[in-house]
Amino acid sequence: MVAGFCWPWSEPQGDELRLEPDVRIGDWHRPWNAKGDKYCEGGEVPPSDIWSVHPNGVGQIGCVYTAQGLEWDWCGVIMGDDMVRRGDRWVFQRGKSRKDETGLRRVAVPGSQDPKVNVGSLDDDEFERCVRHAYHVLLTRASRAAVLYSTDEETRAYLKKLVGEVRLDGLRPTWGNLPPEARVPHQRRPKRSGRNNRGSGKNVKKGRGRQGMLF
Repeated sequence: MVAGFCWPWSEPQGDELRLEPDVRIGDWHRPWNAKGDKYCEGGEVPPSDIWSVHPNGVGQIGCVYTAQGLEWDWCGVIMGDDMVRRGDRWVFQRGKSRKDETGLRRVAVPGSQDPKVNVGSLDDDEFERCVRHAYHVLLTRASRAAVLYSTDEETRAYLKKLVGEVRLDGLRPTWGNLPPEARVPHQRRPKRSGRNNRGSGKNVKKGRGRQGMLF
């Protein structure tokens, strides 16, 4: 799973480097993936560069900074309150955080909590571009299918209207429960003849099929 940067990202806590469940949607809480190149929680939680391929990284949430450049068969994407639908347009919101009684930062104003994007040096147009780019990255990590959820009720209603009727045949789709139009086999990757054949024109780009333009 990956998400927009709409929750603070705490440093690992205590001597055991425990991950704080920063991503909070109602009673559902999950941590971001671990920061840095250290194993956390007694060596059980993988570092950031391998969180998405390590068995113990399943319960963590990646963001644009740790998901870009990677690809999976299936991906769950959480769209936060930094990009919401209002009427006939998208609205981009800057958020704020505050410290709670434990000293950890929590969402005070819903919206972007990204310290690299939610800064006064970026004007509204540049802020919007950065948020759009982040979701473009997150929504294109899956080679087979992505499941999209918005934390905003009005945005969820808009997305459902766009998609139409949805069949949920289990959390992980299988070949048997895919509709016929989705049963398109993967194209094989071309074999590389050597390590230095980049730019030789011999490689065939992997096809992704017809995709709609979201951004």
